[in-house]
Formats: sequence, structure tokens, C-alpha cells
Amino acid sequence: MGKDKELRSVLKPVLSMHEGMPNEEYHARSELSAHNLMDVEVSPAYADYKKKNPQAPNDAMIMGTLIHEATEDPEGFHKRYAHGPDVKLNTKAGQEKWKIFQEVSEDKIPLRHHQFLTAERCSEAAWKHPEAKLFLEHSKKEISGFGQVLRTPVKARPDLDCSEFCNDLVDIKSRQLGKGDRDAWLKDFFNYKTFLQAGIQVEVWRQLGFTVHGYYYILIETEPPYQVNVLPIDSEWIDIGIGMVTRAVQKWERYLEQGRPEGYARNQQPMDVPDWMRRKLEWP
Repeated sequence: MGKDKELRSVLKPVLSMHEGMPNEEYHARSELSAHNLMDVEVSPAYADYKKKNPQAPNDAMIMGTLIHEATEDPEGFHKRYAHGPDVKLNTKAGQEKWKIFQEVSEDKIPLRHHQFLTAERCSEAAWKHPEAKLFLEHSKKEISGFGQVLRTPVKARPDLDCSEFCNDLVDIKSRQLGKGDRDAWLKDFFNYKTFLQAGIQVEVWRQLGFTVHGYYYILIETEPPYQVNVLPIDSEWIDIGIGMVTRAVQKWERYLEQGRPEGYARNQQPMDVPDWMRRKLEWP
């Protein structure tokens, strides 16, 4: 447990850890993130484009951020945001009520009624869950870590750093109703390559000298009854995640060495017929 001073001295030029770094500053930095590496797995050119042209947050992304903030720091959430009235903004009466609400909100950020209520209920559900509460109470929140994989600087920002408490890192995920189930999460975890996020976070924290053995997800459903599920991944998934991070970085470095070619790789091999497709295409 704790930091390995010898490791830190050897890797000091590329390693750093920051507490309280604003989200905007973290995302603006040039190091590759887990999401960048997920995009590299689609194609390096796609990842390059998305990194240079970041997507404006949509409603689902905004709601996810609010749930994170409310869960990690309920008191801070209530100080930062104002709970808006339950009005319809496509009506004149609703627009007038909303305008008055904005004026009396003073220095707080106004939130729509459903946004505030959903974030608050998700937070309450997480803090009532005994395992989730344990992680929330014994963690550092939103610590930014910077390391290096091969020749490429990388960054990671686990939601809950419990490395000094129980040698674990924890990520919070908001989920649709019924999607906090183990099987539903495993399917999305695989399909969206979320294991890359776990891999890069564990790898960077180990580079920083911390002992990290486990990785957990706090899954919070965003509709009543706001079910919460705390799921660990096993060591094999962590190893796969770290290995896939290295593979994605190799792809990225090769892409840069080749002068940032557009599109997919050249000289593709012919498509073979997978066994499962062959079985489906067989007839008597």
C-alpha cells in the first residue's frame, strides 16, 4: 500500500497526480484517455478526429455528470445547483416561471426539476447501499493521474480512489432501469470496451506507486426504484484491460509514425467465414 519512492524517482518526468483539477482542464490536456483508446479500437483516424473535435455533451451525458456529482458530494451538489420548478418550457406560463426561478437562483446553477430530482434520488440510493457507502466514505474523489504507456503519455481519473483504504479503484455508472443487472452490465462492459477504462486506471495508479488489486463498479439505475448494484471485476479482466490498453497505444503510435493516414489500414486481409456464421448458413 502507498507509494513506491524508487519507482516515482525513475519515472518522475512522466508521472504526476493532481487533486482538485477541474474537469475542463483534465479533458483539455493532450494525454490519451480511456475514451481516446476506445476510439482507437474503432480506428486511429477516428480517435484523432474526435480528440481534435470534442463532442458537446448531450442530455444523457449531462445527466450522468450530475449523478456523479450528487453521489460523490451530496452537500456540494446542493450548494452548487438550484432545484427548478416542475414546468413545461414549451408553454408561456412555464417559461415565465422558469425565468423567475433563474433570477432568484442567485449564484447557483439552475437545474430542471427532473434533472435535480433524478440526481438526488440516485445519490440517496447509492448512500443507502452498504457496499457503495463504504467506498464513498473511504475514498478520494476525482483524482487525476498521468502516466505513460510505451512512448505515449496517458491520463486516468477514477471516480473513487480507494487505493489507500482497500487497494481498490471504483467507478460510478448511471444505468437505465434493469440495466444494473450483472448480465446486462457484462454485455455492455464487453461491447463498449469499458475494460480499457479499468485497465488504464489500474495501470496509471500502479505506475504512480500505489498497490491496486481490485476494481469495482457502482451501478445506479436512473429510474424508480433506483436500484444500486456493486460489482467487482476479477483479476483476469484487469489484465485484459491493461493488455488492451497497450495494444491500442501500439496502434496509435503506428498511426502517428505513418503520418496520420486517413481511414482504415491498407492491404486488408480477405474476410474469412467465422465458424458461427458458417453454422447459421448451413442447410440440410
